[in-house]
Amino acid sequence: MIPATRPSVFAIGILGGILCLPTTSRADAPNYEPDAMRPAPSGAANPSKKKRKRARGPVFQGQLASLHERRELPLDKPSGHIELYAVNFRETLEVDLYDEDGEFDQEAVDQLNHVFRCRRTDTEKSIDPRLFEMLSRIYDKFGRRLELVSGFRNQKRTSSFHFHGSASDVRIPGVSEKELYAFAKTLDTGGMGLGIYPRAGFIHVDIRPEPSFRWVDNSPPGTSDMGRPHAKSGKSKIKKTS
Repeated sequence: MIPATRPSVFAIGILGGILCLPTTSRADAPNYEPDAMRPAPSGAANPSKKKRKRARGPVFQGQLASLHERRELPLDKPSGHIELYAVNFRETLEVDLYDEDGEFDQEAVDQLNHVFRCRRTDTEKSIDPRLFEMLSRIYDKFGRRLELVSGFRNQKRTSSFHFHGSASDVRIPGVSEKELYAFAKTLDTGGMGLGIYPRAGFIHVDIRPEPSFRWVDNSPPGTSDMGRPHAKSGKSKIKKTS
């Protein structure tokens, strides 16, 4: 019978040293903590709080209305009924443009001319009755009272159709300016100016000589040069009337 061998002192010592190795990481070992869990260094920018720059488009964009954008069929005669609220004077008016014979009712036209008077000077001017017919068509479509933001303007810029009494800035509560603008475009048989003012919340409608003109103006409400191109320094201005 072979006697069992006893482990040597040397082997026991090695085994004991292995079992006694520390299980915790060394103080100088690399730190593998995820970056997201580490506190940001003092003064470091937080990417989530960086302000994003919004791309800014041109304030004014306008162009002639092409032939295919214009209405080919003649317009039907409107009902002649108009309900208006003049926001500058807080006046309400409800009239019928036509008399029993289908002609313009002069008393109704005079009442509309008064509502369209200049806000700054209180001056009245005879408004092109074809503009009233356009507004009546808009009323017939939506069946809601129109708000007159601006009518006749007794101003220095005489190229404006507001000055000539053939332009209006209007809106309808509950109807977006995009929807209003889209319908107004269907009324253009030629000789019409249409502008949309998304930030101010209204559209411009005017009667003018051929050709028709369309534009988008992103000027803030009350800007003095609304309806005109914003020329950059060193560049010539584009002449346009509204």
